[in-house]
Amino acid sequence: MTKKQLTFAECDALLTAPGTEFEMVTVMENGSPQRVWKNAPPDFRTFFEGSMQKWADNILVNEPVPEPAEYDERQDVTYGQALDNAYRLAAWLREQGVGKGDRVAVCGINSSGWLTSFVATNFLGAVPVCINSTLVKEAQIHCLSLTKPKVVLADVKDAQIFSSIRNELKAGGAGPLYSWNDLSHLPADARAGVTSLDYANLKVNPQTVADIKARKGCAVQPTDDALILFTSGTTSLPKGVMITQRQGMQHVHTASIPAARTALRAGAPVEMALGVHAPPPQPLSVLMPVPLFHVTGLLAVTVRVFFAGSKFVFQRRWSVPDAVKLCVDHKIDMVSGVPSIATAILQSGLLPPDFHFAALSYGGAAPAKRLAGDVRGRFPDAFINHGWGMTEAAGLHIAISGQDYIERPDAVGVAIPIGGMRIVDENRKEVPPNTLGVLHIRGGNVAKGYLDNPKANAEAYTSDGWFDTGDVGVIDEDGILYLRDRAKDMIIRGGENIASAEVENAVTQDPRIAEAAAVPVPDPVLGELVAVGVSLAPGMSATPESIIDEADKRLRYPARPVFVVVWDGDLPHNANGKFQKNEIKELVQRKWKEQGGKRVGPVKARL
Repeated sequence: MTKKQLTFAECDALLTAPGTEFEMVTVMENGSPQRVWKNAPPDFRTFFEGSMQKWADNILVNEPVPEPAEYDERQDVTYGQALDNAYRLAAWLREQGVGKGDRVAVCGINSSGWLTSFVATNFLGAVPVCINSTLVKEAQIHCLSLTKPKVVLADVKDAQIFSSIRNELKAGGAGPLYSWNDLSHLPADARAGVTSLDYANLKVNPQTVADIKARKGCAVQPTDDALILFTSGTTSLPKGVMITQRQGMQHVHTASIPAARTALRAGAPVEMALGVHAPPPQPLSVLMPVPLFHVTGLLAVTVRVFFAGSKFVFQRRWSVPDAVKLCVDHKIDMVSGVPSIATAILQSGLLPPDFHFAALSYGGAAPAKRLAGDVRGRFPDAFINHGWGMTEAAGLHIAISGQDYIERPDAVGVAIPIGGMRIVDENRKEVPPNTLGVLHIRGGNVAKGYLDNPKANAEAYTSDGWFDTGDVGVIDEDGILYLRDRAKDMIIRGGENIASAEVENAVTQDPRIAEAAAVPVPDPVLGELVAVGVSLAPGMSATPESIIDEADKRLRYPARPVFVVVWDGDLPHNANGKFQKNEIKELVQRKWKEQGGKRVGPVKARL
């Protein structure tokens, strides 16, 4: 007799039963009762310090040597080396007057210097401010003026940017500027106002180091701020998101839930499913193309790398050939990031036929519907996970993985046990299953709020503990979420809402297409029509007419695109891997206007 498959709710009940590693408790968070993991680390310092001591001899990072080194020159940094540097830097920061609750800005591309800066700040009980290193100067000034860090730490690239705006930063309340990289190769005017620090050789009082190690003056509470991240700022200046010690540490356990659920759904015994939380027998090698300043890179990936004593492999900049070479050279087990990274590696055809990943995990943007099948076809034994989260959720909140994801490639998944999700109408009333509405989430992982932005807090947080994500979707009768769009990105054609994801999934089923972004173009009769910007897969060619012909076969009449712009190269993304929809829309609408609002090919759409 075939064993009946457990529901997601039944899986969660088994995993979170009293006495298990995933046992939950209820605490007051954001003014309302929320579930948290009972066994989560109490704070960032306890977690990072314990991991770095446990894995001291393991390699933490393989990374490019900073400029002016040769492009391919690389170095290893162990957990123990990073720990010693973090103690030393924490002592130095204290001697500069930084104390518990003060803010320290950290800005740069992925590197051991970035990680050391972040960890050292937490060792003090201070608050790292994780600055997006790709922002334009106006946004950098905004973020640093909003947070007013006592000290700013940066890599060589951002040190030069900060040097050029040092007067504006000082006027906004930012403290002195330092770089963890050597700047001596730069012209004097390019490094003016920035001091280089050699973390391995900082001159500090040994007693200060001893006090840091003894945690004197460093104690924090679960509700104290642990870090500040920033929203993507694709439509406005970034908002600062405050995440507490307890909220940020939920991901240590949350990250294991998708694999544990998948095991139970496949018929594994509870003991085996619970065992997936343990570090693997051998440390993994993890290619890290997503930035550490983003919630995915920092909380979804970094926390788990430290937990397992795994090795980061960093790139100087994103390049598919470089990524593939690193995968082979370092025997990469896992790649985490946005879907476009997995798509680019797959479509490149550069990986050796016998190369296999142990796991691929992606989120942060909607994947093409075909991606799950493409990954399974190329890496049949790999664990595949599609996660949904946001900065305000401190990482992963909803996930689907394994065979469940293969069978439902357009699904987002089920909320983690400590979290909740619901779909509401325009009055914020919960709607029945399979009814389109706005996604709300709650849980002990949801951030405490936006920094100095009462208007945004009032709009996003409800009085009973829910957070309005702004995403539009449905939850089916099995409790599985399907997202349709961001509320602000819906295309409204003749009064009918058309989700960009519906169009994008249809277009990207065409094997010639790498990525597609659906945007509106104006129409005097219907208000808006559907248009698409696309990038092509390597070696492919396609005309707008042929792309529309293929897409029409998979789309209902109102959702059929009337205009296509084929990009020269990749579609524009921000540093977090999300489409720059405003930039795409601006170019598509400009080209639409230039050619007089003329539809491509015969008019096949109708009212």
